[in-house]
Amino acid sequence: MDQIQTLAADFRIRLDNYRRDDGLSLQSFPHGACGDASILLAHYLAQHGFGPFRYICGRRGDSSHVWLSDGNLIIDITADQFEDFEITAFVSTTSGWHDALNGEDQHEATISVWGPDWEARFQAAYAALMSVSTITNGQ
Repeated sequence: MDQIQTLAADFRIRLDNYRRDDGLSLQSFPHGACGDASILLAHYLAQHGFGPFRYICGRRGDSSHVWLSDGNLIIDITADQFEDFEITAFVSTTSGWHDALNGEDQHEATISVWGPDWEARFQAAYAALMSVSTITNGQ
């Protein structure tokens, strides 16, 4: 779990520093970007030998929210778009916050899930993200 936490945090920094949209919903990241960010994160984790992960979608009032799961593990890099969640790269086996969203397993989180046009968008964004610096605030 520590490796996944480190990778999720690294990927979150990449998304924070990303300044393109490549036809995805990343321009206001993390707001409204949970679905696309989760698909990209699942691909990143797969490139490092983890997965497969499931695309989980829950609801909170009029809002939906997406995160990754492998059954017992919750991975969420966009929950901080909500006022009552502050962790930018959340990885845990328990979360009352996520439980309250009554998430449903939608499908495997893979960049090819919505066909070749979307896969091309995800591939372009992923390639650009891999060139983004993960250095923050003079570190």
